[in-house]
Amino acid sequence: MASGNEEEPPRALERRGSRSSEGRVAEEAEGVFRSFAFYRYQQERQERGAELRPDPEIEQIQQDLKSTESQVGERLAIIGDDIYRRYDVEFCSMLGSLQLTPDNAYQHFTEIASRLFESGINWGRVIALLAFGYRMAMHVWQRGVRGFLRRIAGFLRDFMLHNHIARWIAQQGGWRAVWDREFCVCVKYLLVAAVVLLGHLVVRRFFTP
Repeated sequence: MASGNEEEPPRALERRGSRSSEGRVAEEAEGVFRSFAFYRYQQERQERGAELRPDPEIEQIQQDLKSTESQVGERLAIIGDDIYRRYDVEFCSMLGSLQLTPDNAYQHFTEIASRLFESGINWGRVIALLAFGYRMAMHVWQRGVRGFLRRIAGFLRDFMLHNHIARWIAQQGGWRAVWDREFCVCVKYLLVAAVVLLGHLVVRRFFTP
């Protein structure tokens, strides 16, 4: 997995970094999530081949490789590659036991996401939220519900705005912070902790008598 420490931030991020606002961060979060999902899906298709049915919604995502959101989403997905592989089976199993439907998926997502951030915000938890949103969207789609990825993207945008996560990201310098030299080193420890916490939250919420 490449660390990416030698990469330079996109010019759009350089120009807009000093004037990031929580509103802009929240708007960009939707594109970041879609790019994140696109990258994760492509990786899964390469690894699993025909075992993973094509998802027309993700395959139709138009990726502008020079856009801020696209580059940030892909970078965050790359940073978490080995973490996702380590825990993905557990999350798929948990989601399979929730009996998700279009009517209750948002409620479940909101409860879990809110608890993930109730003790604070950090980049590891932000990435874990993106990963959980992607896995939930794929889980619902595989059960015959179309268009759910787009709905999750909008939900993430609103959740980040209304729960002060977008404000926190703006205070870090906006999404361009993912190109800071120490970002990749620090975030891996935080991401492991966040993914473990996310697993405990799901188990405690839905599987504890």
